[in-house]
Amino acid sequence: MDTKLLSSCTGGEAHDASSNTRSVLSKIDFSTDINLTAIVTKLESTEANLLNSIGIETKSEFTIETSKLDSSFDSRLICFKMFVDSNMHLDNSDKASKANKVWAKIEANNPFMYKLGYEEQMTNALSLFTELDQEEYQSIMADLFGVKESYELTKTAYTNLQNMYRKGQEVKALKKQIIPSSILKKEVVEVINEKLLPYLGILADNQPETYADTYAKITHYIDLINQKIRTRRSRATAEEEVSSEVE
Repeated sequence: MDTKLLSSCTGGEAHDASSNTRSVLSKIDFSTDINLTAIVTKLESTEANLLNSIGIETKSEFTIETSKLDSSFDSRLICFKMFVDSNMHLDNSDKASKANKVWAKIEANNPFMYKLGYEEQMTNALSLFTELDQEEYQSIMADLFGVKESYELTKTAYTNLQNMYRKGQEVKALKKQIIPSSILKKEVVEVINEKLLPYLGILADNQPETYADTYAKITHYIDLINQKIRTRRSRATAEEEVSSEVE
C-alpha cells in the first residue's frame, strides 16, 4: 500500500509532515525538475499559511486576564464612590458640598457602570474621567478625604482593563480574518498525498540513485506520524467504549 498522510492528522502534524518533508528534499538538488520544484513551492506556501493560521488560532484572547482586571476596576470604582459618599456625610459643610458636586458627575455617568458590558462600561468611565479631570474637580477632590487617591487608582485600573480588552479584541479580529487551520491542513495533506508522494515515488523508481533514499526517508517519517494518529484514535475509541459501559 502506498504511504499517505492520514487526513485525521492535526494541523500541527500536517505542518510537521510538510516541514520535515521539505527538510529531507533540501538535501538534494532537484532544481532542474520543474514539476518537483513547483510541487515543493506549493507545499512551502500552504505550510506557511497553515503555521500562521495555527499561530493566530492559539493566541490568547485574554479572557481570564480581562475578567480579573474588570473585577479590579469594579472594586476601585466602588471604593471611589464610597469615599465620595463618606465625604458627603461629613459635618464639614464645605467638604460635604464639594463631595456632592463630584457625586453629581458620578450620577450623570451611571454610578453602576460596572454592571454593564465592557464597551458600555468603558465608554461611561471615560466620560466620567473626562469631566473629573477638569481642573475644578481635581481641586475639589484634592480637598476631600481619600477621594483623589481612590480616583487615581480607579483610573489606573480602567487603563489596565482597557489595554487588555483591546488586546483581546485585536486577537478576535485576527481570528476572523484568517483561513481556518482545518481548511489549510487539508490543503497541505492534499499536496503531500496527491502530488508530492506519487511523483516522488515515480522518481524513486526511475532515478533510484538520486531519489530512492529521499523517498524512503519521507515515507518513513509520514509512517511515524500515522502511527501516532492511529494510537490516538485507538485510545479515543477505547475511552469511548469504557464510557459507554459505565453509562
